[in-house]
Amino acid sequence: MSSLRVPIEVTLPGGDDAIARASKFLDDLAEAYAIPPAVLTDLRIAFDEVVTNIVKYGRSREIRVRCVVRDGRLETTIEDDGVAFDPLQAPVPDVGAPIAERAVGGLGIHFVKNLMSSVDYERIGGRNRLTLVQRLEPAG
Repeated sequence: MSSLRVPIEVTLPGGDDAIARASKFLDDLAEAYAIPPAVLTDLRIAFDEVVTNIVKYGRSREIRVRCVVRDGRLETTIEDDGVAFDPLQAPVPDVGAPIAERAVGGLGIHFVKNLMSSVDYERIGGRNRLTLVQRLEPAG
């Protein structure tokens, strides 16, 4: 039997205050779902990166966020109506290169991919949909 909790959703404006509102949403999410602190910290880093990029580059009018706990995992879906962009197709940064020789960009999505259990992207109906999944307990 699937352990599913009621989804928590929010629609954020695409402007600069989206980041502050997103942080408040995560506070509410953590309280409602009793999210473990380590999971919440990783989600905050990933979520901040994604929302910042949507606001900075995507030219979105709105950002929809939906979170649900299902089968021991937190699934966070972030949708925006901005410019089509699949962050999973971005080149992998050379984190081993000296800082002065590294190309600019790409490090944020690298962090997102490494902090989450899985990351998926779809373009559906003129919207970007990024799904971040995290295990709520360590894999065993």
